[in-house]
Amino acid sequence: MNIWESVRIALDNVKVNKMRSFLTIIGIVVGVAAVIAVISIGQAGKSSIVSDIQRYGEEFFVVFPDYARVQGQEEKAEITLDDVAQIKRTEGVREAVGVVSLPMDSRQGKEEVKFSVVGTSAGFAKIENIKLEAGRFFSEQEERARQKVIVVESNYAVEKHGSAQAAIGRKVDFNGKIYRIVGVTKSEASLLAGLGEQRYGATMPILSLPLGDEGALNKVNYVEIAATTSEQPAMDQTIERVKKLLAKRHTLPQNSYTSQTGMEAQAQISSVFNVLQTVIGSIAGISLFVGGIGVMNIMLVSVTERTREIGIRKAIGATPGMIMQQFLVEAIILCSIGGLMGILVGLLGAGIFSLATDWPFLISWWTILLAFGFSTVVGIFFGLYPANKAARMQPIESLRYE
Repeated sequence: MNIWESVRIALDNVKVNKMRSFLTIIGIVVGVAAVIAVISIGQAGKSSIVSDIQRYGEEFFVVFPDYARVQGQEEKAEITLDDVAQIKRTEGVREAVGVVSLPMDSRQGKEEVKFSVVGTSAGFAKIENIKLEAGRFFSEQEERARQKVIVVESNYAVEKHGSAQAAIGRKVDFNGKIYRIVGVTKSEASLLAGLGEQRYGATMPILSLPLGDEGALNKVNYVEIAATTSEQPAMDQTIERVKKLLAKRHTLPQNSYTSQTGMEAQAQISSVFNVLQTVIGSIAGISLFVGGIGVMNIMLVSVTERTREIGIRKAIGATPGMIMQQFLVEAIILCSIGGLMGILVGLLGAGIFSLATDWPFLISWWTILLAFGFSTVVGIFFGLYPANKAARMQPIESLRYE
């Protein structure tokens, strides 16, 4: 009996026992689908966030207080707008802006709209390479004059005003202070999109924030900086100069402030996603193992059911190798069908997730081949014992089996 005859007989047995075959491979389907979906979603998430960071450029870095190193002196470890002005004059710095980020609610008629507001300077648009869908970013003159202007994201503009262009000139009320929309930026995909309450992104001049306390307006959470070059060691030297400047101005140790470059952020995000993919993919792989046990169980049942058939085949000349080949091929066919179904389900799940989150749909061929190959290996591994048991049966005892 050649291999193709074994494949034909295996497929016939699958057709005869459709429901049993489906229930047998469901663990394989779930396992393969989970592996495909997890890796695809992980690749899409990593690609989306890394591409978002890449828009800053290689010269980009941020500096912020390292509160773990300044315990007991947290109030001194701050960054003020005066500090930002000094940083702008530091050797190796092309642009620097202070950033304050805080949640705010706006009353619009009977509706309360939630925002994540960023207070910063006009140079923020250049550092972050912000793309506008309508209008403009606020200017340095508006910033110095503390004019109440705001730039909102396109999701807000479209949902509340119909389009990005229609939102220009409209008003937003924060704590009784009215801000005029002068620009609309492209909304960015978020890791938490669709989870919890929705908050729209908005940016305004830092001195126009409706905080009430003048002292609070002078403090920032962190500084975003664009260096004049990304070449080493020049960029590292620029980062150290900025951190030493801040430490000296606030009479703190030199290690009281820390930094992160865009390249470091990309490396960290890639590392986190790789670990998550490995861990979750390994958990999904357990389903493949469980599915393999199910396949072995059904194959043992099949061997018992077909004992007389085995005896007849051996009586007319079938060798133990032929019998083993037949049952091993059946196990591989079952797992391969489960693998193919799992790939389709996994791709469908990843595609639906991509549409729901606006992330890119990414899948590599090696992922599909790995998942399918692993399902085939499961078929071989868990099919060996039942196949070997069938091959070792004695013809006379098999023919007597009732």
